Amino acid sequence: MTFDMLDKTQSVDAGGFDANQNRTTTESHQFVHGYMTVVKNQGKENEEVLCLNKHNLLTNSGRDAMHDALYVDTTATQVGFNYIALSTNVGGADATHTSLAGEITAGGLNRQVATTKSHSVGANTTVLARTFTATTTHTAVQLSGLFDASSSGVMGHEATFTPASLENADTLTVTWTLTLG
Repeated sequence: MTFDMLDKTQSVDAGGFDANQNRTTTESHQFVHGYMTVVKNQGKENEEVLCLNKHNLLTNSGRDAMHDALYVDTTATQVGFNYIALSTNVGGADATHTSLAGEITAGGLNRQVATTKSHSVGANTTVLARTFTATTTHTAVQLSGLFDASSSGVMGHEATFTPASLENADTLTVTWTLTLG
């Protein structure tokens, strides 16, 4: 396993707000936070870890949808953020984003529901993961988002990782680990 391509960029502080203190909170006090790991060709001889436990960003629209799902929507029509999308966009993550700019829609890297969705009762984390297999060449894949639908929908989380170029049959495993509180 090689770590020389590991993403070492700084995490983004979405700037949460503490209503009791009337001040912005620090990253460690955010209600929802999590991490993303991205591995190219996982388990193969040419495996590359592109991003290891990088803090992700909760978008403003994702925060609003979570409030609706937890406190407002009594009809239980809200859907979880378990669709993983990828992009080659260099613009980075931002709390104001409502879509994933330059989202890949073909070639094996189109948005897919997580194949691993796990949460243990009593634990404070949920793990979502998907392994994508390229069916064509992709250059500089470097951004991922979590959505509540297979197309359009609300983007709840967004994070960048070290750019990866993939050839036909290369895999990209994206793992999101999310924590409440």
